[in-house]
Amino acid sequence: MDRSSQKSLTHLLLVGCVLAQPALAAEQFRARRARNWDERASEGRCEIRVWVDDEVNIFLEGDLVTFETVRGQPAREAGTECTQPMPRGASLVDFQFRGIDGRGQVELIQAPERRNGYRAWVRIRDPRGGGEEHHFRLSWRQNWSSYGNQPPDRNPGRGPDRPPDRGTGGSRQDGDGVCFYRERDYRGEAFCARAGEDVNNVGPQWNDRFRSVKFMGRARFVEIYSDENYRGAGERLNRDEPDLSRVVRNGVNFDRAITSFRVR
Repeated sequence: MDRSSQKSLTHLLLVGCVLAQPALAAEQFRARRARNWDERASEGRCEIRVWVDDEVNIFLEGDLVTFETVRGQPAREAGTECTQPMPRGASLVDFQFRGIDGRGQVELIQAPERRNGYRAWVRIRDPRGGGEEHHFRLSWRQNWSSYGNQPPDRNPGRGPDRPPDRGTGGSRQDGDGVCFYRERDYRGEAFCARAGEDVNNVGPQWNDRFRSVKFMGRARFVEIYSDENYRGAGERLNRDEPDLSRVVRNGVNFDRAITSFRVR
C-alpha cells in the first residue's frame, strides 16, 4: 500500500471512530426556587445535587441547569435549588465554587464570564461502580453599580393602562417612553424607561424576561438587543407589541431574549 492510500485509510478510520461515538445524554431543567428566593438580593447561590455514575458535566446558566452524561448511566436530579438566578452580565461578582458531598472528583472547569455567556461548568468524575449522589454549591454577589441601575421597585398589581414604576429607579413613567412586561398582553410586572434613555443592561432580575412592550406618550421607537451594551441581534419597534415571540431577527426570537435597549 502506497503512502497516499495509507493516509486515505487512516482518515476513513478516524472519521468512522468519530461517527461511531454515541451522543451525550443530557437533561435540562429549571432549578427549584428555595424558600428564601429573592432576585433582588445582593447575594445568591445554587445548591446542585445530582446522582452520578462515572462522569457528568453540569452547566448552570441563570437558573437553567443541564446535566450532560459523558459516561455511565444518565445523571439524575436529586434536589437542586437556587435562591435566585445566577446573574448574566457585569453585575456578577465574587463567584465561588465549593464541593460539599460525594465520593467522586468534583471540579470547576469554567467560571461564568462574558466569553462563555455567563455559564458555569462543573465536572464530576466517579468511576467506582454503583453511582452516588453529589452536592456542590455555586455562590455569587450582585454589584448593581457596575451598570448604573439599582434593584427595581416593582409593583405587580398595576395594570397596563396605568404605567408602573420604572425598573431602573422607581420614579413613575408618566411621559413619553415604553414599558416592557413579564407576560404577554402587557400583564405582570413591568420595566419602564423614558424616551432618550439608554439601558445597557436590564439586570439579572429582568434579563431575558420581557414578553410584551407598550409605548407611552409620544415615544417614537425602541431598539432592542439580545446582548448587553447594544450588541447581538437587534430590532427596532415603533408600536405596541403584545407578543414579542412574533418579533424575530437573524434567527433570534425576542420573547424572553432582551438584555439592553434604547428608547427614542
